[in-house]
Amino acid sequence: MCVIPADQTTAHASVAGGSARSCEYISVSAPFIAIVPAWARTVLDNEDDPRGLVVALSSAKLMETARTSLGIMGCDIPYWFKAWDPFLREAAYTLSALYSGRSPDPICLAAFGDVIALHLACRYGRPADPRDTGTTLTHAKLSVVERFIHEHIAEHIQIEHLAALVHMSSSHFARAFKNATGHPPHFYLTTERLRLAQSMLSEGSLPLIDVAARAGFQNQQHFTEVFHRYAGCTPRAFRLAHSRPTFR
Repeated sequence: MCVIPADQTTAHASVAGGSARSCEYISVSAPFIAIVPAWARTVLDNEDDPRGLVVALSSAKLMETARTSLGIMGCDIPYWFKAWDPFLREAAYTLSALYSGRSPDPICLAAFGDVIALHLACRYGRPADPRDTGTTLTHAKLSVVERFIHEHIAEHIQIEHLAALVHMSSSHFARAFKNATGHPPHFYLTTERLRLAQSMLSEGSLPLIDVAARAGFQNQQHFTEVFHRYAGCTPRAFRLAHSRPTFR
């Protein structure tokens, strides 16, 4: 099953006896989706938000799609993982909009099922490239992480979120990221927040509390402390030194 929670909903999937510390439990919220086995039980935090979907596909359907469309004889999609998948989220929004308040057309659902099966088989079920054992961050994977950070910089980004983008554990991702960039992911995220903050401080008169929020800092005090630690001065002093003069 592919679990695609709505924007204001967190979905929890588990099997009988599964707990938050079990490998047979996963919690997912937007903008992520989760892949879980068909026998998993799914519970929602916000059942009044109807836009999320749980898409169930048979393994036979996935294997047939992989064979006929991709030339792959076997298609083993892993269970119990989260991923950042804008395509599947858009597919869920489209289905919800098409059939809001009315019964879905079986032919249309079958067509969506074919497209989703092809996407899952292509993105998650293709045999691994022997040159990429999954222990390193390729340029393509690093680009996915960087894009996500830039698009969600104002939000609370956790290392596990970044790891989910490239299907790694948090500890594995942290090591691979440092090997690829020379810096830990937390350092990279902080410097990107500071770079954005410096740009806003130099180019406008936005209040410091708003600069802090848009750059993803917890509050203005936290912003000031981190900024001073990395830049050697307070945000206010940086603005005074780098603001562009205005002419009247």
